[in-house]
Amino acid sequence: MEQGTGTEPVARRVRRRGLWRTARRASGVPSARPEADRADDWFDTWLTDAVDAVGSRRALATAEAAGWTVLHDLHRPGSTDATVEHVAVGPGGVVLVETLRWTGEVTVHDGTLRHRGYGRTADVVAVADAAGAVTALLAPAHRRAVLAVVSLAGRDLEPAAVRGGATAVGEPQLAAHLTALPPVFSPEDVTLVAEYLAAELGGAASPEQLTVDDVFRPAEVWAAGERAAAPAAPATPATGATPRYTQPANREVAGLHAGQDEDAPARAGSATGRGAVGDGVLRVGLLVLGLLTVGNVLLAWLDVAG
Repeated sequence: MEQGTGTEPVARRVRRRGLWRTARRASGVPSARPEADRADDWFDTWLTDAVDAVGSRRALATAEAAGWTVLHDLHRPGSTDATVEHVAVGPGGVVLVETLRWTGEVTVHDGTLRHRGYGRTADVVAVADAAGAVTALLAPAHRRAVLAVVSLAGRDLEPAAVRGGATAVGEPQLAAHLTALPPVFSPEDVTLVAEYLAAELGGAASPEQLTVDDVFRPAEVWAAGERAAAPAAPATPATGATPRYTQPANREVAGLHAGQDEDAPARAGSATGRGAVGDGVLRVGLLVLGLLTVGNVLLAWLDVAG
């Protein structure tokens, strides 16, 4: 009987299942899936993830000998489930490294990272966004030193800036790229920033990230949140201990908005006065608009009556 269109997928699955059973009998060991059924890259990627992860860590371990501190498997700031694969802190700054594991041809053409000819700028943007989230945690003096790097597993590629805000580099060239960055951190900065990021991103929960809603939240909300989250009195650091990493609080990052600086009570009266004036102007404007509307209606009625 000739197969119809609807039976083709079923026949293909039956044929693949038969090939899988044949492969198991021939090899004598269980096989995850036969080669004929590996139509997509995801399965090969899943099989090689562990090997690639070891390769990335080995490449970064080479940079550690040159004064870099590498942190692995961290929280992404502002996200409850996303993670950051590697963060390297060294003389060249803070470098967020994400490994892309692709099969097939990978090239950089006209500043665009391409996989099998297709642009993968969206993947680069995701890495750059994660670097931006980490940047928001740092003090202003260290924010300009944050970089995003896309490491291509098993590829030989010299560092190249690509669209999306990151640098693409082959895994074998990753360590050399880090050590070749111009120095911007002192050894004290490296230790301080690395310890701070390890504490912030390596804890049980991801740190919060400042948003526009935080910037413009009312003063009452800020006050309630500060009272609820008031920490215990800090212990006096021992003499010679490493100073605690300090970054601007939300109120300092946000700027001089109502309720976010020390002069909020003094400015509350002026803010109330400005609000009253604005309400008065709005009422006058609505009154004038209503009068103009009534006048137009009367003129239109006179024209019709005449």
